[in-house]
Amino acid sequence: MRRLYYIADDLPTTRAISETLHDEGITDWNFHVVAKDEGGLYRHHIHSATPIQQLDIVHTGERFAMIGAMVGLIAGALAYFSASLPLLTVFVVAVVAALFGAWLGGMVGLSRENYKLEPFHEEIEAGRYLIMVDVKRESRARVREIMNMGFPRVRFCGKDTTLINPFKSPRQVYPQTTH
Repeated sequence: MRRLYYIADDLPTTRAISETLHDEGITDWNFHVVAKDEGGLYRHHIHSATPIQQLDIVHTGERFAMIGAMVGLIAGALAYFSASLPLLTVFVVAVVAALFGAWLGGMVGLSRENYKLEPFHEEIEAGRYLIMVDVKRESRARVREIMNMGFPRVRFCGKDTTLINPFKSPRQVYPQTTH
């Protein structure tokens, strides 16, 4: 599934896009808006992005889990070779360290903007609305057609996968500028 990113300048346009896409069968599960004024989205019954989409919880959690697993493997291996503990100890220590890392990373991610939203940070802070539409391959062309024909003032800003890649840093995310 791909995520298409659009920037709208105002709330009435964003609401019209929401209604049009809902009429086309795009559900709230596949349509999200990020805005500085979330209250306006709520008052106009526009589906805002979830905290998982707005914050870097999953991305940072995955990174810290990998670091925790590596530290756990090293600590478990040291314990195995130095104290002659069972091999299961290496596995248990690595799993516990990975879980602790995931938890710690999730806590850190609560204080960070999602790495996929960073390229749009200034647009959102300027009061514009970031519209994210998750589409399957077969409906991608239809959504682009709707947006291009029905909303010519809305800018297409890129596309990306809906998956979170723990190996990408914020500076490596540059939405594609072509359809």
